[in-house]
Amino acid sequence: MLKAKATLVILTSLAVIAGACSKTPANKNATNSNANAPAAKAEEKKGLPASKVVPVPANWITMVDEQKGYAFKVPEGTDRQTQNSNGIDVFMAKTPEPSSVGVFVMAFKDKTLTKDDLLKFASAFLEGLGEKNVKVGDLVELRDDDSLGTISSVDEKGKITKGKVLVATDVSDNYVMLLGTDESEYKEYEKIMDEIWGSFTMRSGGFSGKS
Repeated sequence: MLKAKATLVILTSLAVIAGACSKTPANKNATNSNANAPAAKAEEKKGLPASKVVPVPANWITMVDEQKGYAFKVPEGTDRQTQNSNGIDVFMAKTPEPSSVGVFVMAFKDKTLTKDDLLKFASAFLEGLGEKNVKVGDLVELRDDDSLGTISSVDEKGKITKGKVLVATDVSDNYVMLLGTDESEYKEYEKIMDEIWGSFTMRSGGFSGKS
């Protein structure tokens, strides 16, 4: 059901950003890779007992899409599926117990889009899935090519989901990663989310300016 619904909201999400696209090319002078991002640290989260922090899994597998030019890692045992809708590759997954992190990764080509456009796309995508009050906060520009923020939303039953959103551009390639879980479990699973987004790389030359 989720797979079918994701297909239906793709066109709506693209329509939301269509009128706001910028033609300014991205600066490609940044260096380094997200795989070395410092976000996934082992320290205990402030105010959260160590017993409540779910350990980062020991075994990970790499998801690679050579055609769309990106890769990232998820814990071994992650329930996952992929599809292509209207030229957008969509990866949908849920990490294995004891964590319960939902993952969406969308990749598509459009050289006119900026990172701000991709954040609008992410919000529109969640709204298309029935989420309300979508809010992006704590936005950090990691490099010229990519930005990371927190994101929250409320479903029709009033349940709050909180997570992280990573957006990245590489000339004509665009990537949106959404990670989320129940707000009450966000701190418990945050380190796992950080490992997932921190493993994201653009294989076509992003971050290094070699596109």
